[in-house]
Amino acid sequence: MAKDNVLVIAQGTDASTLDPYAHSEVTTGNILLQIYEPLLRRNVAMELEPWLAESWEVVTDTCVEFKLRRGVAFHHGEPFDANAVKFSLERMSDPNREPKFPPYGRFSSIDHVDIIDLYTVRVHTRRIDPNLLAALTGLQIIPPQYFAEIGEQSFAAKPSGTGPYRFVEWQREQGIVKMTANEQYWRGVCDARELTFVAVPEGADRIRGLLDGTIDLAANFPPSERRKVEAAGCSVVGTPSIGVMYIGINTHHEILKNQKVRQAIAHGINARELIDEELDGAGYLLSGPIYPQAFGVDPDLPPIAYDVEKAKQLLVEAGYPDGVDIKLEVPDGRFTQDKEVCLRVAKQLEKIGVRLNVDIQPWGPYIARFRNHEYDQMYYVGWGNTMFDPDDIYRNAYISPNPWNPTDYHHEEMAQLTMEASGILDQERRRELYEKACLIFREELPWIPLFQCHDMYGLSAEWRWQARMDETIYVCDVKKAN
Repeated sequence: MAKDNVLVIAQGTDASTLDPYAHSEVTTGNILLQIYEPLLRRNVAMELEPWLAESWEVVTDTCVEFKLRRGVAFHHGEPFDANAVKFSLERMSDPNREPKFPPYGRFSSIDHVDIIDLYTVRVHTRRIDPNLLAALTGLQIIPPQYFAEIGEQSFAAKPSGTGPYRFVEWQREQGIVKMTANEQYWRGVCDARELTFVAVPEGADRIRGLLDGTIDLAANFPPSERRKVEAAGCSVVGTPSIGVMYIGINTHHEILKNQKVRQAIAHGINARELIDEELDGAGYLLSGPIYPQAFGVDPDLPPIAYDVEKAKQLLVEAGYPDGVDIKLEVPDGRFTQDKEVCLRVAKQLEKIGVRLNVDIQPWGPYIARFRNHEYDQMYYVGWGNTMFDPDDIYRNAYISPNPWNPTDYHHEEMAQLTMEASGILDQERRRELYEKACLIFREELPWIPLFQCHDMYGLSAEWRWQARMDETIYVCDVKKAN
């Protein structure tokens, strides 16, 4: 396909929307990252670098000034300037829109944006926010005039950004999004002149597409297929990921509100076996809800021990000597080996008396249940913490109400620790607070952390690309091999 400068990328699921603010999925984000751009982004080394903003300066503890790039335009011709930045940031941070915009929690500190001149803005926050710059890497700038002209509903299906690719069409029934290169892109035209994202839920089908040449880059690569794909001349690239996989728990459920039941389940899961047997070793044990490369993670805290006898005893102490029946909801194809991992968890938990009903669902209804807070028992999902900081998870997942807290879990002491840490700049104090919060998490277990992902991608021999820890695919970084 490279001979025609066409690149086909297969992910496990289709986009849920083409409004960059109305989703929380990496798969949707990867599609929209080609169309829209943020003020700053992370490079492959995960360092912050200027993007639509040429530079920034911290004016006060609650104000950052950005100098904007000149000569940039949205695909339909509208100029990128301070008006677009003000509109974009204030649209996302409007508290009245919180239920509609899942990422709102990352931007809730933003109070307002002042326009100093056409290419200078000042972003004011309601409180000290040590993660403002990190958060802004995930906030794409959208065109205010175009948005006003076509309305919010049409905007979610007909995007127009400043990015390297222009939107062509979204074939929703087939799970296909097509784009073409932006010939006026401010950084120059990318190697792939035509781009297609296609939803392929089954890993075997993604492998088949790599081998027959209909897919050039396959995400969520099944690790066990690596040797076969490399023998055929394709490459497999990977990296430790910001994504962690976990089982979320409805702590209000009649059975699962019992802390000892949750602890029994945690001790009854052999996460090392999941990594070795289902992921071919491509994963890393966790001691809490955050990967070890992030700030504030205690390197001396061990993972939760796999201990069948302890798990059985905890169930007896919880009042369930004959075991319990529990449902686990699982998406189909969104995450690497998601069904297979959860079916193995069910077999593991049989040993302690937990009879697990694994309810496998298509991604669309599954993520809708997440957003609508409809999980009544347990669910399997991943969290990609792009902030490299515990604040992203502790403030958004363990304080209620919050759109990213689908079972409305709340623990007041953990909330107090979290809110103090989210509003100060003293990094040693923040580290101390998060270590305390993690110990509460380990006792409470609103989640059962399973493993940090090692993201793997299958890549056609016609292309070269380096995988990124933040799970994103910037197609301009995908280069023709020759």
